[in-house]
This record gives sequence, C-alpha cells and structure tokens, in this order.
Amino acid sequence: MILSTDPINHFEHIMNFKGRMSTKKFPEDTTDDKQMILNMCIYASDHCNPCKNSIMYFKWMSAEMEEYYQQGDIQKKLGYNITEFYDRTECNPFKYQAGYLEVIVEPLLTTWTDFLPNICK
Repeated sequence: MILSTDPINHFEHIMNFKGRMSTKKFPEDTTDDKQMILNMCIYASDHCNPCKNSIMYFKWMSAEMEEYYQQGDIQKKLGYNITEFYDRTECNPFKYQAGYLEVIVEPLLTTWTDFLPNICK
C-alpha cells in the first residue's frame, strides 16, 4: 500500500479506479478490489492536508516544502540537478501548491468521494 502513495503513478491510479467504478460489480469481495480500495484510501489520506483548516494546512505545507528544499539542498551540494520545485531559491511554494491542488488533490479526492456513496449503499 505504501508504494501506491507514489505520485508518479497518480494518473494511472485515478484512471484504473474510475474504470473499476464504472463496472456494475465494483466493489466485489475479491482480493484485487479490496487492495485497490485500500490503496486509494491511503493515497487519498496522504494528500488530504489541503482539506484541513487553513492554519493546519499551511503548517503542513510549510513542513512539506522544507522537506523538499532540504532534499534540493543535498542534491545541489552533491552536484546533481535539483528536482523541480525542490530549489528553495527558485520555487514559489504558493504557486507549487496551486498546481498540486489542481493536478493531484482535486482529481484524487473527487474520485474518492464519488466512490464513497457507492460503498455506503
């Protein structure tokens, strides 16, 4: 389940989950369906900080950005290319967050909440 939180597979996760949701038999009592639901649950919870009140969200956003910046600092020190958005001298954290909300959070949580009424029937 931890591997399912890697955003590199974000679009694939969303499309696969939506595809399964479109079938009349989802969720079935199968290992695959259970695993897919658990993976989406942990992935959604991993990206739910923007759903918190603004004080908590900005606190977590600051900590997250500092983690990225520290990784960028290490990459710079070792002479590697700095990962996009990890350079504290170049990245605007608010612009980054706007993109994060649009590309990751909104599609993920919309898909997850679309699923929840189906599971509660």
